[in-house]
Formats: sequence, structure tokens, C-alpha cells
Amino acid sequence: MPRYWDQAELERYIAEGIEENLTLDYKAGLALSRDSNRQKEIAKDVSAMANSAGGVIIYGIGEENNEGRFRPAALVPVNRLECSRETLEQIISSNIQPRISGIKIFPVPLSTGLNDVAYVVSIPQSDTVHQVSRNKRYYKRFNFESVPMEDFEIRDVLNRLRSADVDSWVGQLTSESAGDGQIWSIPMFAQNRSMAVARDTSMTVEFLNATPENRLTADKFVVKTRLAPKDYDMYIASFPESIHRGLDKYFGTFKVYIEGTQSLQLKIQIFSDGVRARFKKVRLNFGGNSVTIQVEDEGYLY
Repeated sequence: MPRYWDQAELERYIAEGIEENLTLDYKAGLALSRDSNRQKEIAKDVSAMANSAGGVIIYGIGEENNEGRFRPAALVPVNRLECSRETLEQIISSNIQPRISGIKIFPVPLSTGLNDVAYVVSIPQSDTVHQVSRNKRYYKRFNFESVPMEDFEIRDVLNRLRSADVDSWVGQLTSESAGDGQIWSIPMFAQNRSMAVARDTSMTVEFLNATPENRLTADKFVVKTRLAPKDYDMYIASFPESIHRGLDKYFGTFKVYIEGTQSLQLKIQIFSDGVRARFKKVRLNFGGNSVTIQVEDEGYLY
């Protein structure tokens, strides 16, 4: 996600059709109007993000449903007279228990009107589970919606502090010119989000739709032998040392050749000793000299 938000960045999301995903949600400005059921809905959506993988909610962009794929349609501003940044902050803090630490709200003035604004709300993943005060329910992100959590899911979140919780992520991509295209470097990292130490961690990566034209190469990853052949390879890398809370550990880098516009789909799996294995499905959207990263799905393997 960008470190700086402005109208041009929001318009880029719309122009490139960056889909909603597990960690990205679009809301039209009407979601913050006074006559809406805004307090409950805001609390539900924000707490669901914190209870899941964290992420960003953009208030001020309307969405459209194209065969089950939710894309940004247009700027649909918030009226700052109906909902100021301070009002939004107060709604979040007073309707979720316990309070979520580390939330950041970025106001983005819009040129569409004097009082038009968008709010980008950045929500970290939490170490505990958060409840909507009004209905005493817990929510999570699932299929790009906020849905009630099952009992075992609540217990899983509460166990984040008691057992290792290792998550994979794609680092900052860089590119270099190569003929008519670009060679992109894709670094892979893992981070332990729990106080408990993670040991003997391994990561597997599959490029589900890469072609020979992408000239895929790997550094530090090796091809894993499969019992049954597939159309694509599974790469594996291991980190035998302990991973403590908050530390980013580098596993290796892939390089791909991209010419023009293309999306690559990755399936990443992370394994640690004595910890439930996790998976994550990621889409990399390449366009010229830019790339966006979308987390489409994630969860436990078993």
C-alpha cells in the first residue's frame, strides 16, 4: 500500500481496476452519512479487518460487481460536514472493544467539491479479538465481506500470543529494462506476529499462471519434488534459525520477465514446527513500470 495518499493515487486504483481483496475494501461516501446505520457498520468492517489480516478501507470510492469481482467504479466522496476525520475516529474508538491500537486515518481532499473528501483507514492485524459493542458480535473478513466469526476462529485469534504466528509477504518489487519489457525481482519474506518464537520455518511458492515467456528464475528457492506432476513447479526455501516477534526474515527472490500488462497469481504456503500451516493467494498486477499486490485469499491449510 502507498505511504502517501492523494486524489491521484485513488484515481490510479480506479483506472487500474484494483479489485477488493482480503485486505482492501471500498466504501462509497454514503456509508458515512448521518442517516446511515454508520456506527454499527463502521465498527463491523474495521474490527473484521483487525481480527483477520489487517488492511485498508477506503471511504469515498464506489464499487461495481463484475461477475463476482468487485472493482472500484468511481469517486463517491464523503461530505466532511457529515463526517469529519475526528468523528470517524470517535466512532471507531467508541464502538469496538477492546480498542484497536495503531489505526491511522488519512483524509484525502477531493477536487469534486468544496467539502468532498475520502478517508483511507489503515488497520493493523491485532494480537487479540475485537467485538462490536452494539451487538456483542465478533467479525472477520471472508470473501471480501465482514461476517460473524465461529467460536474456533475466535480462539485462534486469542492464541496469537501463545503460539507462533508466521505470515508470508511479498517485499518491494524492483525492475530493470530488458528488451521490450521489464525483469521484475520479487523478494519473499516471512514475519512472526506472535510473542512465541517460531522455529524450523519453510516457505513454498507456486506461480499458478506463469508461462515460459516469463523466464521465471529463483534465488535461494529450489524446485520441490511432487508426488503427482502439475503444470507448474513448487519452489521451497527453509529458514532453520528462530524467528522472533516482529522480525522480517528473507527467504529468497524470484525474477520474471513481463512485457506489457500482465497479472501473475501466486500461492504461498508457510510451515513452522508445531504451528498450523498457513496459505496465501496473491495476485501481482504488472502495468508498464508499476505493479500492485493484491491478497485474494488466506487461511490455514488444515
